[in-house]
Order: sequence, then C-alpha cells, then structure tokens
Amino acid sequence: MALLKHAQRGKKILSLFKLAVLISGSGSNLQAVIDAVSEGTIPDAKVELVISSREGVFGLERAKKHGITNMVIGRHDNEKLSKILEDNKIDGIILAGYLSLLPADVVKSYSGKIINIHPALLPMFGGKGFYGIRVHNAVLTAGVKYTGATAHLADREYDTGDVLVRSIVPVITGDTAETLQQRVLEVEHKTLVRAVKALTENKIDELVTRPVTFVQEEDKEGLHEFAHGLIALGRALTDADNGEI
Repeated sequence: MALLKHAQRGKKILSLFKLAVLISGSGSNLQAVIDAVSEGTIPDAKVELVISSREGVFGLERAKKHGITNMVIGRHDNEKLSKILEDNKIDGIILAGYLSLLPADVVKSYSGKIINIHPALLPMFGGKGFYGIRVHNAVLTAGVKYTGATAHLADREYDTGDVLVRSIVPVITGDTAETLQQRVLEVEHKTLVRAVKALTENKIDELVTRPVTFVQEEDKEGLHEFAHGLIALGRALTDADNGEI
C-alpha cells in the first residue's frame, strides 16, 4: 500500500508514526494529510484511523477509498473514543474539521500531540461557534485586510492552544464568504501538512517556541506592517516558496 511505502529502507523496518484524523465533514484536510503521507512529504507516518463525529460525511468515503480503518463515534461517546485510540496505539491526533472538544483524558494522554487546523489567523476569529463559513462571514464583517489559516496544538478549549504555523491570505475587494473560504482552504491544506510533518518528526517544541507564518510571493506587497507586528511577537515570517524572510 502507498501509505506503507516509507516503512522500508534497505532491509530495515522503520516504526511508523500512527495518526488518527478526526473529522466532521467532507474531509478535504484529511485528504491533504493522506496525500502528503503517500507522497512522502510526511515521511515515516501512517494514517491509521479516521474517526467522524457524524454519519454519512464524505470524509468517511475518502478513508474507505484509501483502505483506512474508519468509524463514527458520537461527540459524547468519550469512553469509546479513548479506547479506540489506545487500542490502535495512536501516536498523534489531527483535528481536521472536527467540531467537538476532545475529552479531558484524551487531551491529557496526547498533550502536545494534538493538532487542529482553523480557517483564520488565531487568536482572531476563533472560539466556540467560529467554524466553517461563519468564520469568513465574521472576517468580512470586521473589515480586516488579511485572514488565513492556523495550525495549533489543541487543548480543552476552542482554538486556544499554542500556535504552530500560520498562512496569510489577503481579503480582496469584492470577496464573498464563499470566495474567501475557497482561497483560505487552499492554504489550510499546506499549513496543516507542515504542522503534521513537524509532529511526526518530533519538532513541535521548536514551533511552539517560534511559530512560523507563511506568505505567498504575490501577497507580500503591503504586508510590512503586519509582518513587523508578528516579528515583534516572536513569530518567524517565511516565504511559502523560498524559505524564511
């Protein structure tokens, strides 16, 4: 299987980092992680489980297509979720559009190993009730010039964990919530993959100490004031294509 192709190097069998991806919807971020593992962008890892909080979502079909064990566990079935993660010896958890808080015992067991992706530049436009199209409507209502995506460590609150990676997306005159959502989604995938790669390579502490913010080449003009603010907060500002700037 493609997911296992990085397990062998010569005659040595490597131990793969087992990921559980939790979803509540279509699973486009799940697909980004699956593809990154398959292509080797996230090496020596395996998507072991896909768990949905809802029946009938397309993300489950994505998991089935790739032969990944998948199941539905209701948002209040905490004991079952904990047992499934333990039984499958999961190393890290990815919240890819998962709309529920994790139970306290899971957060404790996987402290520093749970990554969430959020479609805004946290701490702005985060917290309970800020998800999906609601986030982009709020961004447009606020009249800000920039939004983006944030990968962060998850805890027992909504969108409050340590920021790991951000990607900036400009708000364009004439944007609707739908057009903005689509542009943010494109960078969400890359942002999540970068954070998951760091998790599987045991480099999360580096990102906690110095989070990285990515900017596309075509978006740099006019970002100087914004960038200086991030740098003042200890954020590394990075060109999405050419490394740190």
